[in-house]
Amino acid sequence: MAEVIGGILGGVGLLFVGMWLLAENLKVLVGPRLRILASRLANNRFAGFGWGTLAGAITQSSPAVTFITISMLRSGLISPQQGYPIALGAQLGVGLILFIVTVDIRVVALFGLGVGGIVITRLNRDGYRELGAMLFGVAALLFGLVLIKESAAPLADQPWFQAGLEISTRSLLLSLVLGALLTFVVQALVPVVAFGVGLAAAQLVGVEQVVMYIYGSYLGLGISVLVLSSNLQGTARQLGMFWAFQCFFSVVVMVLLLYVEVYLEVPLVVAAVTALDIGLGPQMALAVILFGMPSRLVVLPAPNWTMQLFSRFWPASSEEEQSRPQYIHDQAMDDVETALDLAHLEQRRVLGMYSDYLNMARTRQSATSLKNSVQTLNARIDEFLGELARQNPGQSTERHNAVLSRQKLITWLEEQFSAVPEFLLQLPEDEELDTFQMSIVEGTDAAFLIFLDALESDDADSWEFVEQLMGDRRVLMQNIRERNLSVTPEEDHVRQRIIVETTNAVENIFFLLAQLTRDFRDESSLSPTPVSG
Repeated sequence: MAEVIGGILGGVGLLFVGMWLLAENLKVLVGPRLRILASRLANNRFAGFGWGTLAGAITQSSPAVTFITISMLRSGLISPQQGYPIALGAQLGVGLILFIVTVDIRVVALFGLGVGGIVITRLNRDGYRELGAMLFGVAALLFGLVLIKESAAPLADQPWFQAGLEISTRSLLLSLVLGALLTFVVQALVPVVAFGVGLAAAQLVGVEQVVMYIYGSYLGLGISVLVLSSNLQGTARQLGMFWAFQCFFSVVVMVLLLYVEVYLEVPLVVAAVTALDIGLGPQMALAVILFGMPSRLVVLPAPNWTMQLFSRFWPASSEEEQSRPQYIHDQAMDDVETALDLAHLEQRRVLGMYSDYLNMARTRQSATSLKNSVQTLNARIDEFLGELARQNPGQSTERHNAVLSRQKLITWLEEQFSAVPEFLLQLPEDEELDTFQMSIVEGTDAAFLIFLDALESDDADSWEFVEQLMGDRRVLMQNIRERNLSVTPEEDHVRQRIIVETTNAVENIFFLLAQLTRDFRDESSLSPTPVSG
């Protein structure tokens, strides 16, 4: 039993590591070109559903496709609206491959681990290591699911497992419950259904019981995905919950139809799958294909309504909302001047977010979530400007270079702002240090608010005042550093380090703000201000 539990835990660990590797390396590789390509491949609900069907046929696991889709969503490669049909199509793909042939994804996962590991460790060219890590992540995810299934496989040979299936012959509802419980334990639909087919072939159970095992198996898989998705956040959790609840919805509808067929003798699903004389196994594969019809009929005609419903219960996280661009978009690259105006507006927005770092420092809170959001947004602006130059070489070159240089300053400025709450969080409770913290945060905040006001008004007098203010503040920060170091005991190296690092970061903030002030002032004098968003 310890081996079974260890194998299942190891599989769960590989599943989450695989998802993390895939998402993080997609973030590195994803640019406007790849994002546009992904949008075209899943440009409508039916194309996305088709790709999900293909992925389900390849992996033989709709939960695996769902978690891969979640990783793509977290990396920004696809939107939630594109992810819903992909996750929905996976179940149909599993049914199709069951109808045609059984493929061992364990071998595929092992090849992926081997090739991915070689690429990661042996190829250092740009992009290759990330591609290798992505392949390794997908393989780890698939192998994690395989490990869970194989580790739990011995449970299917246990007397209680087989006794449970035999007991289920007494009731359709009991067949549903046992199918769900056993699938949740062994983490695979095929063993439960195959055992049910074997019982039916031996005339121990009827076709209706086997169909109910299928419905119960999807109920068990839905519960499994529900449990695993509870550790996720934002739209990633939303997509996992969608897959689970669309399973539950189909279970409710199909179970009701089965009861109508059995007790009211109305020919429905069982009659449809047994009408073809193709053998019990293929007939049950058809039952798997038909299982998802209720969800498909609801979701595919109205994907926006479905997404709005689930986003109400599991909304995007604040980190996702902040990191999502509000102005720049891939379609804007056709007009360079408009694209640069939008980049300017996005830069103004991201600068406004830096005030939140000071709020975190004021209350001594961790700024990790904010840092992730801001860095993701800055990376998207960098990608946008880089792709704009590639698609439109020679157009508005000087202005593009100016905006790109400003973006570098904004990125460096973020590094200094994010360092302030990180350093102040390490300060011990002390009255003198509280005074130091207040002078640092309030002084920086006051100067930065004046800078943001000048950015909003964008007139020469405001910029001139800000430029003078930033120079004065740097001198003030030097004085604060000297004063606090002079009263700090020489043996208190931790306190000295925090004082030096914090004041250095703030001094760098004022230096970079002075550079940005000159940059914005010069642009304001040469060109009209972009239309405010």
